[in-house]
Amino acid sequence: MDPQMTDHTGLWRRTLLIGADGGRDGGGDVRWLQGLTAYVDSRGFAGSLHRHDDVFEWHRDVDLEPPGPFPDAGSMNWDGDVLVETGVHEDYVEHWVRDHGPGDGCGAAFLRDEDGAKGLLLYVGQSFGWAGAGVVVIGRRGDPDWTTLEITLSDNHIRASGRSWLVERSEGDLLS
Repeated sequence: MDPQMTDHTGLWRRTLLIGADGGRDGGGDVRWLQGLTAYVDSRGFAGSLHRHDDVFEWHRDVDLEPPGPFPDAGSMNWDGDVLVETGVHEDYVEHWVRDHGPGDGCGAAFLRDEDGAKGLLLYVGQSFGWAGAGVVVIGRRGDPDWTTLEITLSDNHIRASGRSWLVERSEGDLLS
């Protein structure tokens, strides 16, 4: 684990998107929950984040949209408290602000159901991210989204979204 990856754990909110055409979008509710390597993005995808120098690449294990023509990669640099992401393969800039730090505990489970579909359960402090069964959710443990998903843990299985999921691998402290 890259020791500097822990600098990025927590819940992030996008405050600005500048597209290739120069168009600016400061609205919307785009959030990204980052664990040790696992992440869940409210735009409908989740997986693991890998870093090489200042370039980060989001590998998508779960994606509700068809894959784009290029890998999802951006260079990340700090501008004060703002994390600035600049596209590597596409021309864009995103500004990210951390809603709150990691809090106590961080863990994730990379999952597969009996039909081979992938899922991911991530938590950082009291925040959680779920991606699987056609759903991507970022919320707080104990809130209505958490309750609706009916998440339960037992040995090497997680039950969520009405399905049983096998834990293929995990990182951190899994919902301790």
